Amino acid sequence: MRMIKKRQLLNKTDILKNISAEHKESLKELTIFEEIGSTNDEAKTKLTEIENFNDSLAIFAEQQTSGRGRSGKTWESPANVNIYLSFGWYSSLKLSDLEGLSLGSGVEISNHLDPIIGESLKLKWPNDLFLSEKKTGGILVETTSNKKGTSIVIGVGLNVLMSDKVENSIDQDWTSLSIHFGKDFDRNEIAGLMLEALFHLKNNFESKGFAHYKDRFEELNTLNNKECLATSKDVSLMGLAEGITENGELIFNENGKIHQLRYGDVSIKKI
Repeated sequence: MRMIKKRQLLNKTDILKNISAEHKESLKELTIFEEIGSTNDEAKTKLTEIENFNDSLAIFAEQQTSGRGRSGKTWESPANVNIYLSFGWYSSLKLSDLEGLSLGSGVEISNHLDPIIGESLKLKWPNDLFLSEKKTGGILVETTSNKKGTSIVIGVGLNVLMSDKVENSIDQDWTSLSIHFGKDFDRNEIAGLMLEALFHLKNNFESKGFAHYKDRFEELNTLNNKECLATSKDVSLMGLAEGITENGELIFNENGKIHQLRYGDVSIKKI
């Protein structure tokens, strides 16, 4: 097990060094919690105070006590080693226009971190970040519609300095940036680049939709042409993942029968 000599805490000044002037202006709140239940829950609460479509907020935490992933699964959130970020804004887009938002988030994060970590994070449909076939992070998108518009909160967890001592509490192969690359990373720099990535997602998705991200996601998708098990509440399917549709649905070939799977109601594993 690698030992980290010093735990660098997140701080606003260093995070903002990686944010453009334009994006800083539209960022109405950036809060860092030492401990919180869920950054997504906090972002959803704070988002009610946002008035303009162009404005946004970001919530970071050193530790989450009730962190969660997709389908209500627990997200392991040890203190002072990873990035737990939620980014929120109001959009004029309809809920039906947001298909593929999670996939686009992964593309932007991979693209923005690549120059710093020296490798592209791979993406496992619909919301996981991978290095060497091991889960390194995840994305949770939560949306609602109300009289203000469409509320969008994107939560991202990324394993940065986490060591292998918590391996027994995670039910799948995983890694962190420090384990994979054998060196430490500046968490504030990583946090800032992730936030900047989500600003780019906001701007690009609002104007161009998922079409802007489809080709790049296909390049990074670890499931392409892989045998997979897809499970939902009602059924399990064995078949071949054959790419994604224009709306970000997974094209799944079950012995010649083609399914288009939506990420909201299916879990998928390579076999």
